[in-house]
Amino acid sequence: MAALPGFRFSLALSGALLLALPALAGDSLFKPKPRADALLPVDQAFQFQGARREGGALKLQWTVAPGYYLYRHMLKVSVDSPAKLSLAPLQLPKGEGKQDPEFGAVEIYRGQLLAHIPLAADVPLPRTLRVRYQGCADIGVCYPPQTKLVAVP
Repeated sequence: MAALPGFRFSLALSGALLLALPALAGDSLFKPKPRADALLPVDQAFQFQGARREGGALKLQWTVAPGYYLYRHMLKVSVDSPAKLSLAPLQLPKGEGKQDPEFGAVEIYRGQLLAHIPLAADVPLPRTLRVRYQGCADIGVCYPPQTKLVAVP
């Protein structure tokens, strides 16, 4: 049985394209994709230990699992109760610099993070804080922003 000339040409062209595909795609098609099932649950990746009064400040602490990080610019604390009470701004240590594809140049935290809010002597303590934060895994997957209501002992 004789082969069709056009068939041989298209088969040869298909083979050449398959051989060139990794170079054209930068091998990205052949790299393993991050597996969502390999991610820790958000409360294990970013363990928030709550708030406590220590001296003249409120202390807030997180333990960030290896391979994960918190965004500095996404850490926010406000008073939930009593509603009209306001606090000084959250004081954070210097973070590690990172070039983020979504946010550009940012600071992040890994490992232990201890933040504090200075308390004025004449200001009553809040009963409940609203704590907001967001973090990501190094494999390129970010979690939605988290909000926790935290009782202040």
